[in-house]
Amino acid sequence: MSESTYDYIVVGAGSAGCVVAARLSEDPSCRVLLLEGGGPDDHPDVKDPTKWPTLFYGAMDWGWKTAPLRSCFNRIDHLPRGKMLGGCHSHNANAWVRGHHTDFDSWAYSGCPGWSWADVLPVFKRIEDWHGPASDLRGTGGPIYVSPPVDPNPLSAAFIEAGRSVGLPVLDDINGPEMLGVGYFNFTVKDGKRFSVADGYLRPAMQRPNLTVMTHAETDRLLMHGTRCTGVEFRKNGQVQKAHASGEVILSAGVIGTPRILLLSGIGPEQDLQPLGIPVVANLKGVGRNLQDHPLLAGLVYECRGPLPAPRNNGAESTLWWKSDSRLLGPDIQPVFIEFAFASPEHASRLPHDQCYTICPSVVRPASRGTVKLTSSDPTAAPVIDVNFLSRDADVHAMLAAVDLCREMGASDAFGQFRAREVIPGPLSRLDMITFARNAVSTYFHPTSTCKMGHSPMCVVDHELKVHGLDGLRIADASIMPNVTSGNTNAPSIMIGEQAADFVRHRG
Repeated sequence: MSESTYDYIVVGAGSAGCVVAARLSEDPSCRVLLLEGGGPDDHPDVKDPTKWPTLFYGAMDWGWKTAPLRSCFNRIDHLPRGKMLGGCHSHNANAWVRGHHTDFDSWAYSGCPGWSWADVLPVFKRIEDWHGPASDLRGTGGPIYVSPPVDPNPLSAAFIEAGRSVGLPVLDDINGPEMLGVGYFNFTVKDGKRFSVADGYLRPAMQRPNLTVMTHAETDRLLMHGTRCTGVEFRKNGQVQKAHASGEVILSAGVIGTPRILLLSGIGPEQDLQPLGIPVVANLKGVGRNLQDHPLLAGLVYECRGPLPAPRNNGAESTLWWKSDSRLLGPDIQPVFIEFAFASPEHASRLPHDQCYTICPSVVRPASRGTVKLTSSDPTAAPVIDVNFLSRDADVHAMLAAVDLCREMGASDAFGQFRAREVIPGPLSRLDMITFARNAVSTYFHPTSTCKMGHSPMCVVDHELKVHGLDGLRIADASIMPNVTSGNTNAPSIMIGEQAADFVRHRG
């Protein structure tokens, strides 16, 4: 069995892991190992911003499936997760959304000092190389190229005008001072190509002799000496190997991978581990609990009058945030406009042809909670992922409010030159609309919170991302979010990576 020793081991070369490895390797005296279960990110479809839907199956995707959705007729959903350098940032639609300021203030209020909006704004600015209108809220010269869309689709412009026509404010910048309204996404696209953390952080760092990057290396479990994490066991080329860390191991394997590795290592709820014959190292009850994701409806589909304008940028350039209840402090719905037909498998047969566009309602402050659990101590066995969509009445009510707003916009004069008719769902009673929603709900690709940060009994890491009760182990990915942010989660994940690197370097 091959064994080697490093100062730091980072598990997972995704949105946060690339950042952590790149930042830690800035110190030439530190030997850093970055392990990635997938391969390189050099496939042409990865670089093409319009090809993201084609990446959701095959070798560049972990291929996770959900457990049957109990509140949605026991449907099973695909849960795409990037399996390559860059992780989901090499796999997603390139949207750059920080989140609403109340998202981060709520983290700090819940017992996570250093994570308020005032704390994380400078970190976001450090990350950004913003190529848009100058603003004190935006950063320039950072590793990640961010810009407004170039030459947006007239359909997306119609969506923004439709929002204006129903009374929504039009946002000049969705990452500006206000987030309530309709506007264009920011994108991580440079010169017409995807620009991911692998491009902005990892590739420049790979020139350093003190950074080792191993692809096709799937981590099975952590090596523990008592309550101290001393390394990892992984598989590469069919061989089991070990790597040891004299400093720390940083788990950045994602919202599914991180709790899975912890559980396989005996870190998690003892009532789940003991029946599988996994010796309990730490009875952390929150590992794999608190799974949150934004439920998205696929979708309200409209037949286009005349030829459909070809998708531009990522094919989903415009969005909005609004409140389903005016008493809320921040937005809880985020519909997105998609410049092509996007229907669930249950409804796809109703599409007349491919000359259609879609408005997808979504809930971004869900009350529903799910779990990630093991079925076996075998590291090659898939976990059970229960996303539990629409299991709470509050989520159903918020989704219906989003549907109403989207249909009002879809029927507005702003779409007059494009709209022939609403194909899906068509006229429905309120009860039938709920049935439609349960049949059409899917992931918005934003799962989080399975190893949440804080100091309650269900928390897994403290505010410096150290795993409770253990030494030499931190977590840096979207699994640590106490609650999912009310927007796309890639930018916050990169911010988490920056925070983690700072904590490790300062040995908080």
